[in-house]
Amino acid sequence: MLVRKIKNVEHRVYDNENEFRQYCPDENIILNWRDGTKGSWVKTDDDKICQVLKRGKLKISQSKGVYNYYVRTAIGSFVCRDTMKMEGDLRKNMYTFGDSDVTLYQQKKHRKKATRREFLFAKFVAQGDGIAEAFIKAFPTNNEEYADYQGKILLSTERIKNLIREEVDKVLHEAEITPLYLLEQMKKIVDAKKSQDKDKIQAIKALMQISGMMDTEKRTESLTLFQGFTKEQLDAIQGGDSKKLIEASREVKK
Repeated sequence: MLVRKIKNVEHRVYDNENEFRQYCPDENIILNWRDGTKGSWVKTDDDKICQVLKRGKLKISQSKGVYNYYVRTAIGSFVCRDTMKMEGDLRKNMYTFGDSDVTLYQQKKHRKKATRREFLFAKFVAQGDGIAEAFIKAFPTNNEEYADYQGKILLSTERIKNLIREEVDKVLHEAEITPLYLLEQMKKIVDAKKSQDKDKIQAIKALMQISGMMDTEKRTESLTLFQGFTKEQLDAIQGGDSKKLIEASREVKK
């Protein structure tokens, strides 16, 4: 017997009909799992017995009103076609079709191309919305805890970081915060007689890093200025805190 827990509920997959009858002596078994409906027990192609958790339909592209049906069980999800086999062990990801061994988390984490909703999420974050708020605006959910968790996963991916950087770059451009502008402001701080010593030291240190007079790691870090970002702004992007980034940008502009 195989067991999968879904939302704290155990769903069993029995090894064969004899084992199933020990626990469910009066339940009907649908021999062709492709005919299964939600709640029914079906026999798999390798003679296991499992329950259909959901039956749905998939629209066939470019075909109006034509669908393929599918069933979801504790083993996985399977399109109801004669060529499709329901067999084997529990899939790591029960929501994808076929024998994919990749979880939803892994798919979301490593996917290269952003979806339309992910693009909206990145845009809202770049505009200064909180993680949960941005996720709820972009995705169909009102669960703040779920939105915060899923949003943090997205913020850890390179595709979302790149989208946020692009959106932030637009904000900086609109505010006329260019690399040249930032360098000029630092130079003004160094040259101004009224500047405090600590401000001059910080500006001189940044210019030394850019010019290569300090260690390579610091120089590489400081070269982000030439990409249109201050150190504080880069930290804000990497940390997903665009409000901090925008505040830092405004502070520099003053």
